[in-house]
Amino acid sequence: MKRFIKITALALISLFCLSVILLIDLSPTVAKNAYQQVKNAENVSELIMQLRSSLRNRYQPQQIDISYSQAESLLGFTQRALPNVSSDIKLSEDQAEILISYQLPAYLLSLYVNVSIKVKEASYLDVESVSIGVITLPGDWALSWVEAFANSYTNSEVATKAIQQVAKTDISPHQVIVSLNPLDPLLRELKNIKTSGDGSERQLLKIKIAHYLRLLDSLPLPNDLATQNKDTSLSYYLHKIMLEAKAMSSQDPLGNSNSATLENEAAIMALAIYVGHRRFSTLFGDLSFAVDPIPTVRKKPVLANRQDLSLHFIFSAAIKLLSEQGISIAVGEFKELMDRGNGGSGYSFVDLTADMAGANFATLAVDPRTAEQIQNIMSSEASESFFFPNIDGFDEGMDKSQFRQKYSDIESIEYLKVLDEIERRLSKLPVSRISN
Repeated sequence: MKRFIKITALALISLFCLSVILLIDLSPTVAKNAYQQVKNAENVSELIMQLRSSLRNRYQPQQIDISYSQAESLLGFTQRALPNVSSDIKLSEDQAEILISYQLPAYLLSLYVNVSIKVKEASYLDVESVSIGVITLPGDWALSWVEAFANSYTNSEVATKAIQQVAKTDISPHQVIVSLNPLDPLLRELKNIKTSGDGSERQLLKIKIAHYLRLLDSLPLPNDLATQNKDTSLSYYLHKIMLEAKAMSSQDPLGNSNSATLENEAAIMALAIYVGHRRFSTLFGDLSFAVDPIPTVRKKPVLANRQDLSLHFIFSAAIKLLSEQGISIAVGEFKELMDRGNGGSGYSFVDLTADMAGANFATLAVDPRTAEQIQNIMSSEASESFFFPNIDGFDEGMDKSQFRQKYSDIESIEYLKVLDEIERRLSKLPVSRISN
């Protein structure tokens, strides 16, 4: 018996070592930096317009034209959001190759998983091969495995529908043209997605979001603003919902901190729907069983006397709750890079400050160590100074040439100095000091 155990253990160790040798590399295959890839991020605006048009015309076939610079910018955004991931794309006649390098967490060695995906031009989605380390798999095998896993995880046919959407791919050295079948079947299937996050906890979250939506919809305007016809500050709504979140948390029979995080999460989500956009409700799930129609504010609130900063703040807070803080901040930064182009509002460190402040607030609000303290601070009174820093001295409205002349790129010393200053101001806020 002991001999059998030794042989089994040796076999497992050998298998592990073989996997490391075959799948893991000491160096990445992708060496590009994100700041190089996002230098033409303003071109992505055209791609976003195409995608919006496709959603509006969901019952008709669509064509999406993706230029090399657009694809490269999107890959650069990915690296800004996920620093451990580097990616690149190579286009040639009739073929595209996507290269991905993932740096594994390691204390002593820098280890990487390198992936290569080759896609051929065809009248369907034709994945020629997928390579991981030195192992190369046939593309149709790899695609079928991914399809089966995604369908199983979401308890739906969403991966199958997504693959079926591709009617044709045309690939050249400068662009990829993807012809799509009508998107309606895929969009319908997306509503059927159910993951491990679904269940009683998610249902409870929906009920609480609906509760805070009803509360927000019932709020009167502050007396001083109603008589003077002034804009309402976002701090007024944050104060009211956090006051309610504190009261709801105190009613928890177990008295645990998880109650505060749940209440804060639901409150922020409700605020994103109410003062941001009702379409956020589709990301959180169907709320019609608890509140219908979805209420929204009649006039957008302001932050530092600006509506746009209020939206930047609450959108970033919501994205943080739906993803990760790095992604939320990267979205804000990428949006500013896109705004440098013609028709955009220009790169704004003020907008980026609002994005970072929103992500910072959401992070603290759902952290069990600080959730209750956030409630205490925000419920004391309505004040922007609790959660939003001074924005004096930050540049905004810069076009691409102005941005490059002063800051060069997003990895320059000058640019990083501004980010450090934003972080410094955020760290001085009352909501931030509780975590220090």
